[in-house]
Amino acid sequence: MIGRLLVANRGEIARRVFRTCRELGIETVAVFTDADASAPHTAEADQAVRLGAPLAYLDPERIVEAARRSGADAVHPGYGFLSENAGFARAVLDAGLTWIGPSPEAVAAMGRKIEAKALMAEAGVPVLPTIPLSPDAPTRTTETQLTAPVLVKASAGGGGRGMRVVRDPADLAGAVESARREALSAFGDGTLFAEPLLEGARHIEVQILADAHGTVWALGERECSIQRRHQKVIEEAPSPAVTPELRRELSEAAIRAARAIGYQGAGTVEFLLSDEGFFFLEMNTRLQVEHPVTECVYGVDLVRLQIEVAEGAHLAALPPSPVGHAIEARLYAEDSEGRPQSGVLHRFEVPGVDGEFGLGARLRLDSGVVSGTEIGVHYDPMLAKVVSYGRDRAEAARRLAGALARARIHGPTTNRDLLVGVLRHPDFLSGALDTGFLDRHPAPAPLAGPEAVRLSALAAALAGAAANRAAARRHGVLGGLPSGWRNVPSQPQRTAFGTEDGGRLEIAYRLTRDGLRAEGFEGVTLVAAEPGRVVLETAGLRHVFEVAAYPAIDPRMVHVDSPLGAVRLTPVERLPEPAAHVTPGALPAPMPGTVLRVEVKPGDMVEAGQPVVVLEAMKMEHLIVSPASGTVAALHVTPGAQVEAGVPLAVIEPSPPGEPGGGPPEEGTVEPGRATGAVAGAVADAVADAVAGTETGGETGAEPGGETGGETGGETDAHGPETGANPGGEATRP
Repeated sequence: MIGRLLVANRGEIARRVFRTCRELGIETVAVFTDADASAPHTAEADQAVRLGAPLAYLDPERIVEAARRSGADAVHPGYGFLSENAGFARAVLDAGLTWIGPSPEAVAAMGRKIEAKALMAEAGVPVLPTIPLSPDAPTRTTETQLTAPVLVKASAGGGGRGMRVVRDPADLAGAVESARREALSAFGDGTLFAEPLLEGARHIEVQILADAHGTVWALGERECSIQRRHQKVIEEAPSPAVTPELRRELSEAAIRAARAIGYQGAGTVEFLLSDEGFFFLEMNTRLQVEHPVTECVYGVDLVRLQIEVAEGAHLAALPPSPVGHAIEARLYAEDSEGRPQSGVLHRFEVPGVDGEFGLGARLRLDSGVVSGTEIGVHYDPMLAKVVSYGRDRAEAARRLAGALARARIHGPTTNRDLLVGVLRHPDFLSGALDTGFLDRHPAPAPLAGPEAVRLSALAAALAGAAANRAAARRHGVLGGLPSGWRNVPSQPQRTAFGTEDGGRLEIAYRLTRDGLRAEGFEGVTLVAAEPGRVVLETAGLRHVFEVAAYPAIDPRMVHVDSPLGAVRLTPVERLPEPAAHVTPGALPAPMPGTVLRVEVKPGDMVEAGQPVVVLEAMKMEHLIVSPASGTVAALHVTPGAQVEAGVPLAVIEPSPPGEPGGGPPEEGTVEPGRATGAVAGAVADAVADAVAGTETGGETGAEPGGETGGETGGETDAHGPETGANPGGEATRP
């Protein structure tokens, strides 16, 4: 029997395993890097062992030594790269520890996609043709085999890394070069292959569980077709496209795959499903990120079963039967382009959750973060998996969309609006899914429409005024005067905010004996205004706005939550510090990262969309392209340079009028990072701190009321069209 178990991972999967261990009475050991010293999983375990540098999670020797030092007698790899590292599994066993997973031989058999496909073909599992790619570069012979669009893939990889869509043979060489670099960076192995691209296909996977006594369960299928750049976003069980007969065929194929390699423990066999049939993609020899939907539908604890199988237990002859429907949404800290975001997660609350990592919950939250967690740049940007369970698919989708829409997420930008938009989309609700869904519907409308943003800005201004009044009373400074008192009563108070779409809203209002008078808000009545809560009535409907700011940490952001949608606003200072104007062609770094290559030199002519810099962020390549045709006026970085988000990488001077894409630079602009005059910094001490927006003539300096680690193991290998110049989007997973 296992007495003390070390989880060789971080974030939500570590917390997930700890939960089951507590129920079983097993002591827990966490490992953490310096970047995760204050992470929730570190504090939650009975013991924690420091590993050191951020990438130390990938070091098998350090993990095994941590197990020895802590007195652990078993290791659970969670998910991530070490979980499918046969050498790590062997090292754990050689150290005399129990390995919670399949044998090293089974891991090795499925660890390389080329060999795994050949093995599955021998076992009678349908596979797609494999097109070999030479170790150094594609040959002309290879190019002649591209009679249809193909997907270039890393043999050792997963998680979308090292994958490129190629529709024109002329693009093959560039795609292979880029994919090989990314695969080497992520997996240490640049071996690539290609296979036909099945556009319009679904990504279906089957959960298996096998014991050491010959019993293999197939616990139904999961639909994982909602993907963004080959990264899974929404998963569900069962699939709306799978009939009972097809489910039987998929299950039989998955069981054949498991038996072919003598599999033990939990694993997943992934398939592509098209009009032509289903085809083997890969086998993940570990627990999957999306395992909660299977747990909900089948009423099992897969982590508990993993542990019991490792202890030698027998599975029942037949698996349990499925009941109901479950859907999981991956909530990421990322912008609208899918680029990872970092920063402090000031507040993280999902209403209606009746079970954290909980079996039997109607709304389940599996998260590696809590309010106050710092979202760093080293790991996956996933904040949480939110899982809903219902009697049927429609009920589960509605519950999940509602919970996400009402969630209070203050801090970095997230993909929450994207998730809700998909869950409420008619095509999703009808079950019309494939891996190209988000290419056809890339940008659902924000939850908060233009009028909701305007009302939220008004609420933020009123909450800021209420906070200023409260602060004045606390400090005994003219506390009896009304907010914004002045001897020119005809002038309204004014507060300005920037919006997420780059717009600007100026709120002008007066509070009179007759109530609120706000310019452009005819018919809007103020019911109540407190520092963190404002109630407005419009057209006979009352709306409650919760307003929160965090001036000590992030003074330039105000969050407004209401049933109309969550809104992020940036206060515009009344007396702003002089800021540098940015040259129209400036290319800022969209995220922290390392400059991998510079594709141009000063003086080069470039076309709109031409790559200028290749940035590596979280083990993935991101192309920074020219926004317009013009000349490279300046380069601010060299290969190997570490850059922060917003740092200028290069400047493209637009072509003059009359030339393609021409247009003169704006008068008075300067290079990024340079001051625009001698006044730079001269008025800094005169600038008031705007929290909920600085009010002309009103009080300033008070805030409205109110109040990491991501997840380390994602994967998807589905086919589908690729959009945009950036093939990446997901952070490093140990």
